[in-house]
Amino acid sequence: MALRLAVSSALRPAINSQVRNASSAVSVKDVLANAPQAEVTTLKNGFRVVTEDNGTATATVGVWIETGSRFENEKNNGVAHFLERLIHKGTGKRASAALESELNAIGAKLNSFTERDQTAVFVQTGAQDVEKVVDILADVLRNSKLDASTIDSERATLLKELDASDNYHQLVLFDMLHAAAYQGTPLALSVLGTSDSIPAITAQQLKEWQEDHYRPVRMVLSAVGGGVSNVPSLAEKYFGDLSNEYPRKVPQVDGTRFTGSEYRYRNDNVPHMYAAFAVEGVGYAHKDALALQIANQFIGQWDVTHATSRTAASRLVQKIGHDHGLQNLQHFNINYKDTGLFGIYFVADAHDLNDTSGIMKSVAHEWKHLASATTDEEVAMAKNQFRTNLYQILETNTQKAGFNAKELLYSGQLRQLSELEAQIQKIDAGVVREAISRHVYDRDLAAVGVGRTEAFPNYAHVRAGMSWWRL
Repeated sequence: MALRLAVSSALRPAINSQVRNASSAVSVKDVLANAPQAEVTTLKNGFRVVTEDNGTATATVGVWIETGSRFENEKNNGVAHFLERLIHKGTGKRASAALESELNAIGAKLNSFTERDQTAVFVQTGAQDVEKVVDILADVLRNSKLDASTIDSERATLLKELDASDNYHQLVLFDMLHAAAYQGTPLALSVLGTSDSIPAITAQQLKEWQEDHYRPVRMVLSAVGGGVSNVPSLAEKYFGDLSNEYPRKVPQVDGTRFTGSEYRYRNDNVPHMYAAFAVEGVGYAHKDALALQIANQFIGQWDVTHATSRTAASRLVQKIGHDHGLQNLQHFNINYKDTGLFGIYFVADAHDLNDTSGIMKSVAHEWKHLASATTDEEVAMAKNQFRTNLYQILETNTQKAGFNAKELLYSGQLRQLSELEAQIQKIDAGVVREAISRHVYDRDLAAVGVGRTEAFPNYAHVRAGMSWWRL
């Protein structure tokens, strides 16, 4: 028999009041202030280490490097991604099979990825094997096996994947968006490279890329989980002798330039039109970066499988959900170190120009609302959505390790989550309106379409719609 405790009706109001008071007394900022704090250590050679020991049974340990396609040129495009893939193929000390066997023996997994301005190599492991993982990371990053047979085998795989990527229309679209928005600059280059550049990349180029970019001042070792408190001393042991001497010139970005432009790739065999429109956003550490991230929540994302349209939280979805042949809608805010893209991505049937133009007209109206009529109530809801998404993602060791590393790579400083929360609390409707007015109102657009682009919205009309927000 279940035991039930009865509470008299006279006591219930007092208990409920205590619960309410207890709930209101503990804010999000208070909770985050009591969470494990990340600590930063810098070795003598400039190699940075950030650790966050949360006492869990697992840990993620990885190295994030400031490198990627924005440091490349048309001839060696794809070399950063090529080298990252070869990291998995063994070292002079550990053959590929031995590396895989050693990782399997401790139940660990080696992961990596390359983006336009960073490469990450990280391992998820048990807390008791952190030193073994740091040893492996140092080996694969410093002693990659770049023999001819391994390179040729991986080159063939990369070319097959490059050919197959044409079927991923969203990936193609965003590569084209960068090519249009940042034309004439390295940020326009695809991470994957091209069918012309990949065959031409040599073992010498790969070796030189590793020597020029895998330098201490361009690297951050980030560790989150249990057993990571001694990682700074392990970093000294395995990375402390890494030199900052450059055999060639120091890699650097020559600046960025955003160009208002349009690019269409028509293919009527594709069942829909994939489209993206973006203005130039801001860099990761810009004073308006957080406000634009919160503004990004106002539209969010929607597709035809969602049950909501007229009752959706997003004003834009209420207007155009299930209208204009819309299949998918997603607002995005991409931040690089010194620039960004703020815009809308959508997929539509595109049977009629009025439909596609109607979509962009509604988007422009929503951006106008953000710049001129956003209320504190709307901003409060957007901030709560942003908090939920952000803190849910950062609950995992891997995502938190990436966040900590990105903070150091992009800004040179590390915000604790309690500090980030304090910044979020300061954002109000006025801050959002000013940020949108500075970066979206009357700004040139980069517009890209893939697929059935015959009904692609007219660029001149969309651009004109960006300039009539008279406040």
